[in-house]
Amino acid sequence: MLLVASTEEMKKCDSYAIDKLGIPGLLLMENASQGVIHSILMKYGSVGGKRAFVFCGGGNNGGDGLAVARKLFGMRAEVYVFMLVEPEKLRGDAKTNYEIAQRIRQGKREKDIFEIITLKNVNELDKYPKPDIIIDAIFGIGFKGKVQGLFYDVINWINSQRVYTVSIDIPSGLNGDTGEIEGIAVRADLTATMGVPKTGLMLNWGKILPGKIYIIDIGIPGFVYHEVGIKTYYLEAMDVKRRLPIRPFNAHKYSCGKIFALVGSPGLTGAATMSTLSAMKVGAGAVIAGVPESLSPVLETKLTEVMKLPLPETNEHTIGWNALDLIEEYMEWADVLIIGPGLSKNYETKQVILNVIKKLNKKAVIDADGLNALVGNLNILKSLRTEIVLTPHPGEFSRLTDLPVEKIEREKIDIARNFALEYGVVLVLKGDTTVIANPEGEVFINSTGNPGMATAGSGDVLTGMIAGFMGQGLSAVDSAICGVYLHGLAGDLARDKFGELPMMAMDILNMIPEAIQKVMKEDKG
Repeated sequence: MLLVASTEEMKKCDSYAIDKLGIPGLLLMENASQGVIHSILMKYGSVGGKRAFVFCGGGNNGGDGLAVARKLFGMRAEVYVFMLVEPEKLRGDAKTNYEIAQRIRQGKREKDIFEIITLKNVNELDKYPKPDIIIDAIFGIGFKGKVQGLFYDVINWINSQRVYTVSIDIPSGLNGDTGEIEGIAVRADLTATMGVPKTGLMLNWGKILPGKIYIIDIGIPGFVYHEVGIKTYYLEAMDVKRRLPIRPFNAHKYSCGKIFALVGSPGLTGAATMSTLSAMKVGAGAVIAGVPESLSPVLETKLTEVMKLPLPETNEHTIGWNALDLIEEYMEWADVLIIGPGLSKNYETKQVILNVIKKLNKKAVIDADGLNALVGNLNILKSLRTEIVLTPHPGEFSRLTDLPVEKIEREKIDIARNFALEYGVVLVLKGDTTVIANPEGEVFINSTGNPGMATAGSGDVLTGMIAGFMGQGLSAVDSAICGVYLHGLAGDLARDKFGELPMMAMDILNMIPEAIQKVMKEDKG
């Protein structure tokens, strides 16, 4: 699995390498600059005879830029270094690299171009010939807040040039933790990031602005990342392939996962349909849909493979209190429960849901109206001694926790981690980037999916997929990993076939087998 670090965690790694292992910071900076050069050669091509503009800020990111400028010059590029801070303000390794760059400038041949300019106004850039490549070394991963003044003007100028742009570690102006921007950030073609990717490169604008991401080994030993306690990961196909269940030769339908789903109400039979069918699409052997008895005839026509259990209902034709005995009987039969899709907000039905959750002794996936029933009752989860997966979108999670949606979106990794730790559940916090958190403090960032999946029923498909994997014996977190990744991949395949705008949830569901096959064919090499 690919480790992903917060900015604070990455700083701790740097400090560990320098202070405890005795690796000089200047060596780390030299390794970083060499990695940037390698990434440029790999993705851009030869720089000989090309004109490079290198924009440097005042921190170590600027020091990296100065070292890169020196190496570009050594490869016969025409180099213009633009300092956006007074050189007197440079400290440590950045100052050392500035002094080296100045000595090179003074000692070069007259016909060679290696200029170092302290920029006062963005209009001064008009005096210089147009660059072929731009190196962004303005802000490092520690930057947070609003870009202002000369920095704003320069970033705006960079974005207007339509020139191949390389950002060092992270596009300047992008928040290294949240992927948010305030005002402006560099739009890069390539981001050469140090050590491990930063969470901000995986979230929000961080999914767009960095361009291609190239990971540079700067010489920090691998154990350091674990020593400082990094527990965030980026999901890739091989992570899923290794977890997918293998069906034994002597399998039968009841050994491959028995799923009991409490689903459906008037107007929401689609949720019942998609959540149960998707469980079967990922391999569950037997699925029973417990539905209000008046809806059973409707679902008999919609669901062929899924068995139906008519349940006593309320006056509003939702699952009623008198259904509890029958529900408990089928809870004993099942390996996994699905609780919530399309159940309604009826008060009596809510009491049924809460009673079922309190008595859970089987693994369960709780979604939609199952989550709504838990509003104000979250402490029930702490008393359960079985594996539970919650699958809220930000709005549902806001109702559960009283946190504003904006805060959830901005701090989703930390919020998801803390919630899973507190309540002992696996949390699948859905969104444009879905994250999975487990009770051990690990967080997994999904890498699949697209905006076309923002369509009614998409979440129901995901719920069934996770339950289907749990029924086949995967742990709750492994089921969530497989379900979330394959759900997004099925959406990507549906997009490729139909486009984003026409995509519907059933398109995602129908692409599940193709998504599984695609992952199964994945080759580590």
